[in-house]
Amino acid sequence: MKINFQFLHRLNKIRRDINLKNFLLTSFVLFFSLSMIFTSLFIFMPNIYVSYRQKFLIDNAKEIVDQISKEDLDYNEAIQVLRDFALNKDISVILFYRSSPVYIASANLKFTSTKSSLDGKEDTKETIDNSQDYFESKLILRGYVYDAYFRTSIAKVSEIRGSLISFLPYALTIISLTSLIVSYMYFRLVTKPLIELNKVAKKMAMLDFQTKANIKRQDELGELGTSLNTLSTNLKKSMEGFKNDIEKEKLRDEQRISFIATMSHELKSPITAIKGQLEGMINKIGVYQNRDKYLNRSLAIAEDLDRLVREILVVSKLDTVDFIFKKEKFNLSPVLEEIIKGLDYIQIDKKIKTIKKIEKNLIIEGDVSLLKKAFNNIIENGMKYCHEDGVFIVEAIKLKDRILIEIFNDGDSILEEDLNDEKIFTAFYRTEKSRNRETGGSGLGLHIVKKILKLHKFPYKIENKDNGVVFIVEIPIPAKNLDIVK
Repeated sequence: MKINFQFLHRLNKIRRDINLKNFLLTSFVLFFSLSMIFTSLFIFMPNIYVSYRQKFLIDNAKEIVDQISKEDLDYNEAIQVLRDFALNKDISVILFYRSSPVYIASANLKFTSTKSSLDGKEDTKETIDNSQDYFESKLILRGYVYDAYFRTSIAKVSEIRGSLISFLPYALTIISLTSLIVSYMYFRLVTKPLIELNKVAKKMAMLDFQTKANIKRQDELGELGTSLNTLSTNLKKSMEGFKNDIEKEKLRDEQRISFIATMSHELKSPITAIKGQLEGMINKIGVYQNRDKYLNRSLAIAEDLDRLVREILVVSKLDTVDFIFKKEKFNLSPVLEEIIKGLDYIQIDKKIKTIKKIEKNLIIEGDVSLLKKAFNNIIENGMKYCHEDGVFIVEAIKLKDRILIEIFNDGDSILEEDLNDEKIFTAFYRTEKSRNRETGGSGLGLHIVKKILKLHKFPYKIENKDNGVVFIVEIPIPAKNLDIVK
């Protein structure tokens, strides 16, 4: 058996193409419906037409007979009324008096009788054409009784059906054209918007949110197009947000890996130094025979290591996703005074001249312990970079809408490349390229400051001055609805 693959291919295409499928289905339904209407007319219309003409004849004949009888017309008046009736209603009227025809009001209908042949009503009835139907009634005119026959032309059923058959080619043409036109209109109205919506949905499935449905209608299809456009816009925003979140998370992972790698190096160096010194002292090798000297050095390294570990723990705590800091009002003035006093050993060692311009009762809102840690790191870092016999200034004043804190040291300027993109706040990043702990610290101090100030949403920056470096922090004045912590 030979298989027509081309036919199967076309059939499969029709099944998959909603455009062609709906067009053909709509055309078939319309063609079938109109054909059934024509078939119904062919079957039922002839009988309906005959019944209608018969009823029309009887109703009008009775009406005119009743009218003439009620008005009591004479013969001439009745003849005039019947003449008008015949012309208007397309009904012929024949009056018989004593079985003889006395008047014929013709409506161009065939009547084959003659006066000589009408010697009785039975003979007259036999002369009526089969294509005609008649109604018989008595008509009394001024005491004279007339027999009235009302006739109308009624075509044969076979003739009516023959006419319909003759009209069939034209009917099929009209039905076909009507089906195609209406199907095309249906396609433009319903199917085409669905195809457009499907294209937009496919674009969305491919994560292309640029294409929009251009359907300007007030019905459900228009609402569907609007909803699809809204969905596309929302998905685009969500995808962009999701992409940004992924990039941020990727950046965090990279920073976390870099932090862990650098932290491992920072921890390894002091541990290696302590281990080497201890092994030298145990084995009494060379200079390490002076145990007191190198025990003190090992202790100092261990203290730095302890401080580094504590700072790493602070960073880890601040990086916790669910970390929530305690928010309360407190007076910053005594906190700054206490920090400066606690770092007097640096001032004495480097013979720094410290100038304090701190207003009293500088009320701010935030976590006391975290902000104390941040300002301690800023002030300590500034003092360490001061020159010998240098100047260190801490200024904290209250402005109209914020508290301005400027911490100045007369140390060397910071390279612009270190200030750009806040590199100086990166973990373990030191402006001292030798990475000497005695001059550069652990490299976590400003990193912790950045995290704490960003957590509180306090603007900050570092700027080079002509004669030094200044760290600036701006703190919004809090609302008056929290208790103040002394």
